[in-house]
Amino acid sequence: MNLPNIKGMLANLIILIPAVLIALTIHEFGHAYAAYKLGDTTAKEEGRLSLNPLRHIDPIGLLSLVIFRFGWGKPVPVDFTALRNLRKGMIIVSLAGPLSNFLLAGALSLIYRLMASNSIALSYLGYFISLIQYTIMLSVYLAIFNLIPIPPLDGSKIIFALTKNPLRFIYDDALNYYGIIFLVILLAIPIFGFDQLLMQIAGPIIKFFIGG
Repeated sequence: MNLPNIKGMLANLIILIPAVLIALTIHEFGHAYAAYKLGDTTAKEEGRLSLNPLRHIDPIGLLSLVIFRFGWGKPVPVDFTALRNLRKGMIIVSLAGPLSNFLLAGALSLIYRLMASNSIALSYLGYFISLIQYTIMLSVYLAIFNLIPIPPLDGSKIIFALTKNPLRFIYDDALNYYGIIFLVILLAIPIFGFDQLLMQIAGPIIKFFIGG
């Protein structure tokens, strides 16, 4: 690998890593905040009701998000039995993470469009414009990925909330373990085209936010 390629990779990481940290932090904070408002104080007691990225980072999920553009943060601890309404609470808490990412993307999109159309901003604030663009993209990818109904992703909890005994699935460690393995296989083996499918879904949403 020659020097220009190394410099290019480092320049990309300087933008990508902060964008990943922002998207993951907002996602996990969304879960923690929703749970807290619905009656569960577990996340707050464990320091997860925070915008500090270090409290929400899962190393494997972070690496996956950097490499594949799809990943996850450290799961926010939620005592679903403490929620005022179990089924409704499960759905709201599960949706809060992806919804937070979409709201972040929407808010940043306004800033991005203003800066990207300003010649002075383009000349002097190129890094921040790129950071905002990456954050929007990763926020959308993170939201879409987590809505997949495969344990332990948020989408699975929404499905479980509609079953006869939702807690049975939520606290099934084996189900979550094999779900993770299944996700890794889908992402790691190109023949399935899983990452391409997710990008096709996320693409139009990203285009809506950043134009182009």
